Amino acid sequence: MPTPIITDGTMERVVAAPRVVLPDPSALFAERASRFAQLAQGHPMAEYLQLMAAVVHAQHAVIWRRTALPVPAAALDQSRDYGMPPLSALSHPRDAQWRSDLADLVDALAADPRAAAACARLRGLDAGALEAQADRVLAGQTLDADAAQVPFIGAALQVYFTRAAAALDVNTVKNFDVPTVCPVCATRPVASIVRVGGDRNNLRYLACALCNTEWNVARIKCSACEDDRGVHYLSLTGVDSVQTDDAAAINTAGAEAARKAEACDECRSYLKIFYQEKDAYVDVQADDLASLSLDLLVDERGFGRSGPNLLIHPGSG
Repeated sequence: MPTPIITDGTMERVVAAPRVVLPDPSALFAERASRFAQLAQGHPMAEYLQLMAAVVHAQHAVIWRRTALPVPAAALDQSRDYGMPPLSALSHPRDAQWRSDLADLVDALAADPRAAAACARLRGLDAGALEAQADRVLAGQTLDADAAQVPFIGAALQVYFTRAAAALDVNTVKNFDVPTVCPVCATRPVASIVRVGGDRNNLRYLACALCNTEWNVARIKCSACEDDRGVHYLSLTGVDSVQTDDAAAINTAGAEAARKAEACDECRSYLKIFYQEKDAYVDVQADDLASLSLDLLVDERGFGRSGPNLLIHPGSG
């Protein structure tokens, strides 16, 4: 079990802090949409962030239109007894319900000129083509030809898997012991976040890119290879204000910022980490997309990103 860092001198928090936190759809997407809209103000990627605000707002509406389908009893037993993710994204028998979620998202966004072409394309694809694109999104193998559709496919899959995750009993998944992937759906995290307040104060949680489950992991430890020897933090000297051709703009001393890249010299991977203490409204998905300049600079240092953001096509370069 990951060991949280205790800062108040008591051992009670080891017991009290939840290891796994399932998503709460009642506020998740609505708050994320607000964060996207906030981050879009004056941002170089304003148009894309505004579009994502609309997409996530539509997710909030669509998730309530259907009920989560029951997870097979065998999958729940394996999860409880052997620590297997009950909704493993690559092996779970995905129901056609996700395509209904996608159709609703497309209907909600088709009139938006920023989304119209992608929505028209999605409406023209048959079930087989949609399933193939979904398989590529979940496997991290999207094609450049899929680029415009990826955020919408990803958004629909997030709705489907978040709905399913929220309906689980957390005791079903608390025995999962592979901290590098989600205990619910076995997807890599989009980022990690250090929470404030309550029983999660000052603890780091990885956030699933797909089903929005969070799980506790020790700080200052690589979220990809679990090594702690070569972990260090890279950040921008200003909030998204540096030139991407200025390598010196990376602050390797670990500047006090809400967004950093946790890089590992052992496996040469990185994943962003966000600090709620520095920005109470930080959101792993929205802030990740709003800080792509940090990705570019860390990439230039030779580190590869270890987790996806399903609301953007990563490119094939």
